[in-house]
Amino acid sequence: MSNRIASKYLILRLSALFWNFCLVTQNLITEVELNYSRLIALIQPRRAGQMSYQAIKEYLCAIVSRYAAADKSAKTIILNEAEAVTGLSRKHLIRLLKLPKEALARKKPSGRKPKYPPELLRPHIQYLWIQMERISARRMKPALSDWLPFYEDPGFNTQIRLQLEEMSASTLERFLRGLRRSLSASKGLATTSPARYMKNKIPLNTFDTPVNRPGFTQADTVAHCGTSTAGEFASTITLTDIDSTWTENRAIFTKKGLEVRRQISDIQQALPFELHAINTDSGTEFLNTHMLQFVSGSDFGKKQITFTRSRPYRKNDNCYVEQKNYTHVRELFGYERIEDPSLVPIMNEIYKNYWNPLQNFFLPTFKLKEKIRLGAKIIKKFDRPQTPYNRLMMSPHLSEQHKEQLKMMKAKLNPFELKAGLEAKLRAFFEQLRKSKVREAS
Repeated sequence: MSNRIASKYLILRLSALFWNFCLVTQNLITEVELNYSRLIALIQPRRAGQMSYQAIKEYLCAIVSRYAAADKSAKTIILNEAEAVTGLSRKHLIRLLKLPKEALARKKPSGRKPKYPPELLRPHIQYLWIQMERISARRMKPALSDWLPFYEDPGFNTQIRLQLEEMSASTLERFLRGLRRSLSASKGLATTSPARYMKNKIPLNTFDTPVNRPGFTQADTVAHCGTSTAGEFASTITLTDIDSTWTENRAIFTKKGLEVRRQISDIQQALPFELHAINTDSGTEFLNTHMLQFVSGSDFGKKQITFTRSRPYRKNDNCYVEQKNYTHVRELFGYERIEDPSLVPIMNEIYKNYWNPLQNFFLPTFKLKEKIRLGAKIIKKFDRPQTPYNRLMMSPHLSEQHKEQLKMMKAKLNPFELKAGLEAKLRAFFEQLRKSKVREAS
């Protein structure tokens, strides 16, 4: 009985020793893996004559000319000296000293080889970026899926297309960094006249509550007055949908209430969704009896539209359309003074047939997702860039009939044809604008 107990005790001791040995071995392996470089340094101590890589290159560049001009015995002496100074093997030194001095001094590129060759992709990226109105890389990335099916170029093939589709927004940004040029634009003049007698009839709206369906819009006007607000000149009405960022523009000559009403009615017919509300500034071009009659639904029994205004001198109340005043008007026609009435129909043709379809169907836009205030700091988070067309197609508040109409409209459009037609129309417009200024000056 005692022998059986002793044998069991011995087995337990041996198993405990075995598991302790396994744990020690495991810890030793882990320690070796974590401190591999330190272990190598202990096993192979640093040579006394070892130099840094940069110092070796500088030393070899200094002796390479002397080595090339030396005879066999002198080369032996130079090699003996270089071997003692650098710590490199003799054969390695001979291979390095046979290289030209320029190749020896050339810096070896660090990191992995580039996945996207710049000389192959940069011309295509530059052309696409210019055609897309020089938008940011984060907007350009989702736009490529709409533009590449229409892109035709002799050097464009399937491999390049796959690389462009696979490229991230950060990589696109690095390509565009060398293409950008600083463009400083002057500020336009404000021509908003307060309508004090109408303020009590139009309620205020600061859009504190979020808008999650299309049809709630903001409107504003941009004056093409140049450096002076005197006299008559053209203006542009901008109306943008808050939910989808769908934007329409119309040009008018003088900001009379009746003309503003006509163009707003034309925009309403062009919108791919039902117009529910309009928010404007407190200017007289919007706050007048003509606009009140339009939104009240008195025209041919139309549905009533909610009409509100923002607070005077508070541009943030109308922030959505204020941004579009620059991206959709100033970037197109600049800050020139347009006082020839015959140019207004050309501007409307550009807006309706080229500029608005290009912006609404093929150019993605950012949309604010949330805004958090931390003390004095405001953190903004934006949704993934999408075109206004895609936002409308994903909206559950848009009817299937409207979505089918949108699909048919987009099927007829080609972004490169829109861009080419836009550039041709703009050249004709600015040429006629130049001639009208020459006539006035003479």
